[in-house]
Amino acid sequence: MYNKITLFFTVVLAAVLFAGSGYSQTKSTGIFDGHGDVGPVKNKGNVKYDAKNHQYLVSGSGTNIWANTDEFQFVWKQIKGDFTIRTNAAFIGKGTELHRKFGLMVRKSLDGNSPHVNAVVHGDGLTSLQYRKTTGAVTEEQKLTQTFAEVIQLERRGNTFIMSVAHKGEAFGSEEKIDLDLGDEVYVGIFVCSHNADVVEKAVFGKVKITAGKPGK
Repeated sequence: MYNKITLFFTVVLAAVLFAGSGYSQTKSTGIFDGHGDVGPVKNKGNVKYDAKNHQYLVSGSGTNIWANTDEFQFVWKQIKGDFTIRTNAAFIGKGTELHRKFGLMVRKSLDGNSPHVNAVVHGDGLTSLQYRKTTGAVTEEQKLTQTFAEVIQLERRGNTFIMSVAHKGEAFGSEEKIDLDLGDEVYVGIFVCSHNADVVEKAVFGKVKITAGKPGK
């Protein structure tokens, strides 16, 4: 009787541990804390994390990330202080709008009109650093010389945000930066916006890495 009871609890414990392990390996947001649509999008976005290949398939709708308010799908992690986030990314399919966009983003909040800075690649290849300085302000832009970037990096040093881009296998060759006070704790992550309320676009993000602190420390 004792052996049967012992065996029963051993099996139950193993099942619990296995289930817990499985959950951590198949977590849909990988290294990120969560995801969701920012703004009143017409079609919901989503994220699927491929743990084996360390890739994120992000689908997103939304009219734009521009002007006074934004609509898009955001996969995020809350971070305090300095950091660097980097990824290799590309759209899936030809797309509908030339200004569909994917990239890296830092936001003060998850509100649609939040101050933010983002490193963005558009469907027509335009690569730029875009930002909203205060809540509800008009979005501004600094265009990079390099187009159709495949490797994107966004670095925070205090209140300075530095965007760097490159093609795969090449060194960073184009850079822009902006000074912006978003507060100590921010939302950092990857995003997709279709630039068309009726359309859902997809992009794949690979080799996503977030490093806390200043480079070299």
